[in-house]
Order: sequence, then structure tokens, then C-alpha cells
Amino acid sequence: MPESEVFVRLLGGPVEVLQGTERVALARRPAAVLAALALRLNVPVSYGVIAELLWSPDELPASPRRAIQTYASRLREVIGRDAVVAHGDGLRLQLDPDRVDLYRFRRLVDTDTDSPREELDALSQALDLWTGAPLSGLGVDQLAEVERPALLDEILNVAERRNELRLRLGDLDEAFIASLRRLTAEHPWRERTWCHLMLALYRTGRQGEALSTFTDLVGVLRDGLGIDPGADATQLHQRMLATDPHLLEPAAPAAPPAATAEPPAQLPAGSPAFVGRRRELAELAALLDRPADRVRVAVVSGPAGVGKTTTVIEAAHRARARFPDGQLYTAGSNSGTGVPARDLLGTFLRDLGTTSADIPASLADRAALFRSLCARRRLLIVLDDAHSADQITDLLPGAGDCAVLVTSRRRIAVPANLTLDLDTITTAESHELLATLAGAARLAAEPDATAAIIHACAGSPLALHIIGGRLATRPAWPLAHLRDRLTGPGRLAELRLDGHSVQAVLDATTSTLDPTDATRFHTLATLPVNLVDVETAAALWEIGRPDARDLLEHLSDIRLLEPAVPGCYSWHDLIGSYLRDQPGPADHAARRRMLRQAIASITNARDRLRPGDRPHQPIVAAITAEADGVVFTERGDVHAWLHPRLPLILTLARDALTSPDEDQAVEAAALTPTLDAVLIECCGTRNSVEELLRAVTGTPLPPAAAHFVAASWQNLATVQSQRGQFMEAQAAAQRAIALWRQLGDRFGEGAMLNNLAVLHERMGDYATAVQVARRCVAAVEAQPVALRIRCQLTFAQVLARQGDLDEARDALAVARAVHLPEPGSLDAHMLRTAETYLQLGGDRPADAILAAQKAIAAAREMRSDQLTGQSTVLLARARRLAGQDSQDTAAAALQLLLGLPDVQATCEALIELAHAHHARGDLHSADACAAEAARLADQAGLDGTPWADALLAQFATTPQP
Repeated sequence: MPESEVFVRLLGGPVEVLQGTERVALARRPAAVLAALALRLNVPVSYGVIAELLWSPDELPASPRRAIQTYASRLREVIGRDAVVAHGDGLRLQLDPDRVDLYRFRRLVDTDTDSPREELDALSQALDLWTGAPLSGLGVDQLAEVERPALLDEILNVAERRNELRLRLGDLDEAFIASLRRLTAEHPWRERTWCHLMLALYRTGRQGEALSTFTDLVGVLRDGLGIDPGADATQLHQRMLATDPHLLEPAAPAAPPAATAEPPAQLPAGSPAFVGRRRELAELAALLDRPADRVRVAVVSGPAGVGKTTTVIEAAHRARARFPDGQLYTAGSNSGTGVPARDLLGTFLRDLGTTSADIPASLADRAALFRSLCARRRLLIVLDDAHSADQITDLLPGAGDCAVLVTSRRRIAVPANLTLDLDTITTAESHELLATLAGAARLAAEPDATAAIIHACAGSPLALHIIGGRLATRPAWPLAHLRDRLTGPGRLAELRLDGHSVQAVLDATTSTLDPTDATRFHTLATLPVNLVDVETAAALWEIGRPDARDLLEHLSDIRLLEPAVPGCYSWHDLIGSYLRDQPGPADHAARRRMLRQAIASITNARDRLRPGDRPHQPIVAAITAEADGVVFTERGDVHAWLHPRLPLILTLARDALTSPDEDQAVEAAALTPTLDAVLIECCGTRNSVEELLRAVTGTPLPPAAAHFVAASWQNLATVQSQRGQFMEAQAAAQRAIALWRQLGDRFGEGAMLNNLAVLHERMGDYATAVQVARRCVAAVEAQPVALRIRCQLTFAQVLARQGDLDEARDALAVARAVHLPEPGSLDAHMLRTAETYLQLGGDRPADAILAAQKAIAAAREMRSDQLTGQSTVLLARARRLAGQDSQDTAAAALQLLLGLPDVQATCEALIELAHAHHARGDLHSADACAAEAARLADQAGLDGTPWADALLAQFATTPQP
């Protein structure tokens, strides 16, 4: 049968072959062989793999190879003798991919489109090929069990992408909603489809059904898998409960890409595998298409291997029709050394028809002649890998309709109409590029290995081109083989092909450094993350901070580093491999210097945030006196300095904890609780330090670390309390109290009693909280002012929550007398929160509203979403009790708390929202909010606590209208 008449169906109903519109009869085993080969179209499949797909070990015939060859002969009779080809120890199905529905499906999915509507049409055409369960009717369980799940997942991912586009375009009707209902019924574990159904219902005015759909999802997942919905579905539900107006707004469609054009003669050939860079190409096209009476200049910079030249050449090819008088191209560097502008101008002049005898000798005269020639022409000039600003300036035309495109791996300050800085490409673009080079079918056959290879290339077009080339020239290699070679140390050794390599590009860049600077650059391998700041670099290199800053800036200028926030620099993952693959000897002294600098800076931060705190522990005091820590003038300076550096500080401490140097391990333990305390004082969040606190409490440490271990147990108890893990928090608190007593540390014991009172408050056991807080106040009477005011504020709050309003008022007065908190501090927020509870308890909601608003202001000044959310819950409560509409306030609180670990505040926000809906007569939404609060409390293990009982009963007992 001629190949042109054959069409193979895998995606809908039974696997079959069509001749025109007629189905060709095919027995089950030959059909199974056809499916096994068609899934790997035009790729050899070994007899062993086919046998594993056709038979279980118990069913295996005496000669599987002979049986498969028999089935292959029958296939040739149906689809053509040249279609099934023997290849080594296996077979290959050789067909036009458009003759197999799976590959036609993939072609349609991968079609380049200019608008979301066109993409939607292409995806709809692809999904029309899916008419039932893939790989049906074979009677071969092994093949369907192995291949169908991944195939169905691929199809459903496309269906979900199409549904996202319909939501984005507002293409909503009953048929669409019905199709979503069918998908959730047939594939109930796909939460993304449930979210699409919820959103479609919500946007068509059926909010009640949308909320009920989430309830259905909870039941399906709990009954079927014993789990709760994930973060996306939960947050969508909570945004619906909060009546988030943005949920009603479809996303704006993306702008179409710039049109392509034919390439000019003098430019290098464009890449046949060019992907991405739509925004950059559009901006370059807009510049080049604009008529002008003077030169237009675009500078495209970026690290080595990021695709600067490819992007500029692509833009130049597309714009050639605008420059009929010629397109000039030259390289500005040779092996890292700049080519003199005089030589480049000589080449350009010859290219424009000037004889060698007429070319002037001096740079100035050549530049003047070049400008004169350009003034009469419309030229496009490409200067690739420019070396300096002076080199670019000397090559610029004067008058005339000319344009200059410059690429440079250096950051060059030169006047330009357009400056673009290229970053790495996205994961989706990486997959597209690799599929173009190595074949989409090959990637689809090994999706996990493909994902790992793309991750290893880290978005570098150069690395992806090399890997794609290696795969293309080694068709027998499984992708898993290359994945394994790219894993771990030595990755750069695999990123080389035909004279191209990532390491060579980086070697060329580092060769421009003087030997001392090159050595210092390579010592960045000592750092545990791809991040450094000026202070850490100065400690590492044992130089002053101004010199460290100058070197970091120079490394940034030549694109070995990338500037982050002021004073911080990061580097690409492949540069990290370059550093780690060439490590020097382990420098424990350098690691310790960096750690001690961090300790000194964090200690200074705590001193700024909590003046009047306890004296420094002797080990910390000695480090602070010796190391050159950062000094902070304003509270906000701490936040701005700390958060960008947090990954570096955390990993320095984590690695030092397991160091064979006991002094270094003790110092890491010293850093941990201080860092946690700074974070809570700075912005009310401490989640990132929890792992480190657990490491300190779980690592055997020398006796010198006993103080820091006790402080870490204390802080860990507070973290667990905030997460609602009350049993674990109580156990950690008792460990901390026992250790403080062993040490005879009254300050530590008093601070732990304060935290223990807060723990009982969060549990809803206010009587015990008052007892513990009373003990705490008595215990810290002779302690520093920072601890005394903290304990007084806690005491006032738990008294107010228990209803002892007079004593709470007295406690607040004492706190103010001890010390008036600094604006924007945690103590200022605590003071306003305690005042809010006092006013609520005294049935003064109008005053409570004012106090809650001040608490919110303090939390915002701290830049803490968590504290702002907690205070907004109190504001909603106060407004409700004042008889005001509190729905917007409660919804705002819920929005702030989405994704944060404070389950209790989230539940309280939901109950306030339930009250607000109830007051408006929306009982369905009120019940949904209350049910969601109950579900979250149960999920967190809080069900049955006094806090949960009181909260949930509060709404349950609200009288019905």
C-alpha cells in the first residue's frame, strides 16, 4: 500500500491504520508492534524493548525476535514494504510524521502563532485528533500500562493549555463548562482542570457553583487519595471567597512577533534553530524600521553564550530590505583582545569600494572618510563582540539613514537609542531549541531525561546548541546516558563539540584578568551558593571593602558576575560549575572569616533593632569586636541589607555546622538564633531559618555552644507555635527552659516564659497564658529593658484576651512607662495589637478600629505581610462589631495571608469573611468560608483545640435571619 495513503491512529479508540477513510484490518499483535514503533517514529527500537512491551515474562514466546519479525512482515503488507525497516538489533517505522496522529498532534501544538486566538485554533485542531483513550483495543496490557499514562498526560496538558487560552480570551459558554465537567469526571486527580472549571463558573456569574466545585474537589481528593487540594486550588478558592476583582479579568493578549525578512549578503548565516527573544527582536525591528536622518545605535550585551550574536544577526536578516546599500559585519575582538578601530575602519572602507591606495593612514582620517561614505548610503553595520566604548564610537557613521548593531559581553557605556541586556532563555524555549536540534520525538520518548538535560544547560543557548549537536551526531545514545554525564562535577567537560565549548568561552574571559584578580575570582568557589556581597568578598580575599567592590564591579563589567541589589552579585549556574570544577585547596580559614563577618553584621543588626537587649555572649562579643561587621543607622537599612544576602548567610552557617573545625561549628550555632531574632524583629518572618534551627538542635556540638543550642530550642518552639504545631512547640519550650536553668541564665529563662505564654495564647488557653506571663513579668524584673517591655506587652495582651481588662490596662501603662517603642518596631506593633484587644474586650469597637489601623501601619513599616494580615483580621472584627460592612477588610486580610504559614490567622480571616457574607444575606458564601476554615484547622491538626472550638463555634452559633 502506498505510504501517502496511510494514516496511523494512536490517540483515539483502537490503534488502527486508515487507507483514505477506510479502516484496514490488523490483528492485535501486529497492531501492538505498530504502536510500539509509531510511538518512536523514525527512531530504531530494539527487539528487546518491543518484546517487553508485547509480552509479560510469563507470556514470552520461545523466540520473541522471530515472532516480532513475523508481525513486522504483516505490517509491511498493510503500510508498505519500505515503512518498516530493519535497523541493527531492532526495527524502525519510517513514515512522514504527519501520517501518525500523535506527531500531527505535536506539530499542531508546536505551531508558531502570532496571537492567542491562533494558538487556540491550533490546539483545538490538535485535540480533535483525541477521540478516546489512547492505545486502546490492543489486548496487550504491558504496552498500554507503560506508554498510556505519559501519552494521556501529554494530551491533558494540551487540553489544559487550550482551556487556559479560552479563559484568557473570555471564550466562555455552556459547552465549554460542560467539557470541563467531563474532564474533571474522567480525570478527577487533575487539580488544574478543577481550577479551570471553578474560574469559568466564577466568571459566568455562578459564584456559588464555583465554591461548591471546590468542595467537590476536597471530597474527591480526600476520598480517593487521602489528601487536600494543593496551593493553587486552595488559593483560588480563598480569592473567590475574598471576592478578588482580578479573578474577573482575563489576561491581555500578547503582542504578535515581528515579521521576518530575507538575510543580507555580508552577514553570517542566521541560525536555523533560532527560538525565543520575541520582545528583543520586536524592539530591534522597531528601531531599524524607523526612518532617520542620523545614525541609530543598538547595543546588545549579555554573558558569553547567551545568544547575543544570534539575536542581532536574526534582527539584521529581518531588516535587510531597509538597507539596500549594504550590510557590513565585523568582529571587534579576537581571542579576548580588542581589534584596533583603525584596522576595522580599513576593512569597512575596502568593503565600500575604497582602494587600498586611497585609504588614509590615521584613525581620524579613516573615520572621517567612513562617515562621508555613510552619509550617502543606507547601511546596516554589525559590530560583534565590541571591546570598548572608544572602539564603537570610532565606527559610528554621522549623517545618513544608517544603523549600527553592537554586541558585547562587557557592559559598555556608549550613547545608544536602544540598550538590551540578554538573560538566559526560559525552560520552554530551551525545550523548543533542543527539540529543533535533536528531534521532538526523541525528547518526547524520554521526558524525564530531557527535563534533566535542560536543567543542566541552565538556559544557556550555547550549552543547548552543544548538547543538541552531540545528540544529533549520536543517534544511538539514550538521553538518559547524556543526562548522567551532565550530572554532578565535571559538567563543563560534556559541554564541548567541534571546537565550541562553554569552558573555552569562560577561559577567554578570565584570561583578560590580571593574575591576582583571576585567582580571587576562582576563590569564589569557596562560597556555598552563587552569591557574594562586598563584605563577604572582602573577608574572603582579605582586602578592604572599597577594593573588593572595585573588583566585583570589574567582574560584573566583563559578565562573570551579575549585579543584584546594590552590594550583591550573583553568577550563572554554568559559571558556578566552572568555578567548582577547578577548585583550589580547601580554605577553612577563609570560610571562618566569612562566617565571622556575617556574625558581626547580624549582631549589629540586632543591636539596632532591639536597643537595650542583653549583653552579647562572650564568644559573640569577641567576634563583634574583631570582625568588621556592617553598621546600620536606620531600621530599614537592616531589611534592605539582610534579605538579599539571606541565602548566602544561611548556607555559610549550615556548612559550618558540620565543619571538622569545632570553633567554626560553635560560631555557626552562635549565628543561628541571632539571625532568627533579627528576622522576626525586622519583618516578622522567620520561616527560612527553621531548617537551620533544627540543625543546631540536632547536631552534636561542643559544650561551648550550649548557650546557642538553648536559644535555638527557644526560637524553634516559637516557629512551631506559629505553625500551629503545639505539641512540638511545648516539647521544644521545655527543652529550652531546662537548658537555660542548667546554664543559670535568668534572661533566657524569662524570654522563654514569654514565648510560652504566647504559645498558650495561640492555643486559646488564656488562663494558662496569663499565669505564665505573670511568672515571666516577675522573673525579668531585673533584666534589660528590651525583655521587660516585651514581657509586659505579652502580659497585657493575654489579660485582655482573657477579659481582665483593668489589669490589662495597667500592664499597658507599665509597658509605656518602661519604654516607648520605636515606630516601625515589633514592640510598636505588639503595643497597638494589645490596645486593639483591650478595646474589643471593653466593647469599644470604634476605638478598636483606630488601634488596629495603627497596628497595620506598624506592620507595613516593618514590611511584614504576615503581621499586616493578622492586624487586618482584627480590623475586620472591629468593623463588624461596630456595625460596619467588613467584607472588603476581611477579604483583604485573606489575600495578605494567602500562601503564608500562619494557618490560624487565615482561619480567623475566613470566619470574619463568613460573618460579613452572612450580614449581607449571602448564606452560601458564608457557609463556604466557615467550611474552609474548619478544613484548614483540621488539616493543620488544630481541630479540638480551645482556639479552634471557640473560633468555629463563634460562627456556627450566629443566629440565622
